[in-house]
Amino acid sequence: KASDGSAFSKTLGNGVDPLEVIESGYGADALRLYSMFAAPLEQDVLWDPQGVPGAYRFLNRAWNLTQEYLEATESSISDEASQKILATTHKMIKKVTADIEGYKFNTAIAAMMEAVNAYFKLKEQYGMFQCEQWKFAIESLLQTIAPFAPHMPEELWHELGYASTIHIDNWPIWDEKYLVTDTVIIVVQVNGKVRAKIEAAVGEDEASVVALAKNEPKIVEFLSGKTIKKTIY
Repeated sequence: KASDGSAFSKTLGNGVDPLEVIESGYGADALRLYSMFAAPLEQDVLWDPQGVPGAYRFLNRAWNLTQEYLEATESSISDEASQKILATTHKMIKKVTADIEGYKFNTAIAAMMEAVNAYFKLKEQYGMFQCEQWKFAIESLLQTIAPFAPHMPEELWHELGYASTIHIDNWPIWDEKYLVTDTVIIVVQVNGKVRAKIEAAVGEDEASVVALAKNEPKIVEFLSGKTIKKTIY
């Protein structure tokens, strides 16, 4: 639908010409990606003029991340960095695989966007190097993007040194051992409204979790000068 909620119509002249979008500099990949990211397949969606530019920015980030890997020096990384990179990658692979099989393309793309954000943070924290962990992360990212935006990943796949196409017999496999975490995120509410999120060790008892919540600065602010009548864990 058009951005004002009306149906696309030749009579109204409110349609969007795909060629105009492609030739404006965003390309076919960004248009394809946005059309599948905007909403679940079974739902109508209002055309968002900023949608294609947003998809284009995501693809640019994936491109830049790959180029930084290609230009990086070879080096080993710490166990901590390795664990975080691999955990991010395997989580993404599992989510994207399941969502594609369930025709939930919008949430599959969201999972890739989340992973790219995480990769940039990990790059800033630990650095970018040519190592097995970053290689697996970059290749898995391109492989999961490929069904949605086929052209850019194909070009980068060849830049990584592969002669065959990325679109045949190249799908990453996740390993459950990298999805096991030692901590969990717990949402803290005050008077029924979310006020903070805290991280606690798996298996932490109720008293310890409640104590962590009470000491969280954002929660301290809401509890100041007040008496807690009931605590629900």
